[in-house]
Amino acid sequence: MKRVLKICANTWDSASRDKRELTLCRELGAETLVMAKGAPGDSFREEEVSGFNVYRFSTRPLGTARWLTPLNQILSLFVWGRKARKFRPDVITGHDLPGLFVGYLSNFGNPHKAALVYDSHEFEIGRAVRRSRLHIWLVTRLERFLMKRCAFSIMVNDSIAGEVQRIHRLKERPVVARNVPSYWELDPAEAARVRSGLLEELGLPEGTFLTMYHGALMPERGIENLLRAVALTPGTAAVVLGNGNESYVSSLRALCRELGAADRVLFHPAVPVEALRNYAGAADMGVSLLQPVVQNHILALPNKFFENIQSLTPVIVSDFPAISSLLRHYGIGLPVNPESPEDIAAAIRRMRDDREFYAACKENLKRAKEELCWEQEKTALEEAYRRILS
Repeated sequence: MKRVLKICANTWDSASRDKRELTLCRELGAETLVMAKGAPGDSFREEEVSGFNVYRFSTRPLGTARWLTPLNQILSLFVWGRKARKFRPDVITGHDLPGLFVGYLSNFGNPHKAALVYDSHEFEIGRAVRRSRLHIWLVTRLERFLMKRCAFSIMVNDSIAGEVQRIHRLKERPVVARNVPSYWELDPAEAARVRSGLLEELGLPEGTFLTMYHGALMPERGIENLLRAVALTPGTAAVVLGNGNESYVSSLRALCRELGAADRVLFHPAVPVEALRNYAGAADMGVSLLQPVVQNHILALPNKFFENIQSLTPVIVSDFPAISSLLRHYGIGLPVNPESPEDIAAAIRRMRDDREFYAACKENLKRAKEELCWEQEKTALEEAYRRILS
């Protein structure tokens, strides 16, 4: 039996894409293991997460002092590479560039070399453009060096795959596996119950038009402009579903008070992925409003977009090429200027008031839901893994 090792330099808490990838490997007859980040004091810890064996290692082998961070980052790459070798994997799939680099190091001088797979969750070079020129140069050269030593690479959409192939002058185009969930079986009664609970917490009537942002609470995700747009549209409310840095969340609450919209915005902690369909389905509209601060955002196809589709929830999205072209193709919402609260507010009003348009979006979502699910999406990735696992 072939052994596939996933190397992920974060905590593997939000790992739905990795889990789908590893489940596919299991379906092809492989054994799967995961290396992930542990707590600062974890020299080694083993646990089961969603049926996967996860081995946790510290990324701070020298200690937790802040001034040691750069040294810890460098040393942990080599420590992890040595530990990965002990699993004797046949395939190593690296979650983003750090995971791939660890996999490469584990192969160095190793007679039992693993086939490398680069599982890129972002447009790495596009994410680095806010750094120094030296940082961009290093990321570009390292990614090119490692990708040319991989059995194949995985990108999250066609736009990023094409750009990466062009930049690195690759002979083969990376495999595209968009971050789409498996087909969600919906429970309308449970979604209605969740909706009633959310509106009850807000103290608002059932007929209130409910918008929702779900995902990590971080700057540059458009949350501030969503709140400003809600403040501009009486009769609407927003649920901000997710976790984030306490000081940042406090700044969002302060903005709500400043806008006079605190009584129409509910901050709700993140929910398990199994329950997310009922929360997304409880909203009248979902949003994905990444700001155009880096090319990674402009070319993105966020998972929340596909999760709204699986919940049959119309969406408004940033008018960027990849996401807006898919939205227009299916006719499931409205593209907006993510930097304009007025534009977002106008889209919310149209969704709320143009019942014929809204009904058409809901109907079109049925086709999108059937086509944009993991069961349809995994074909190319399955074929790529079949080749190296056979």
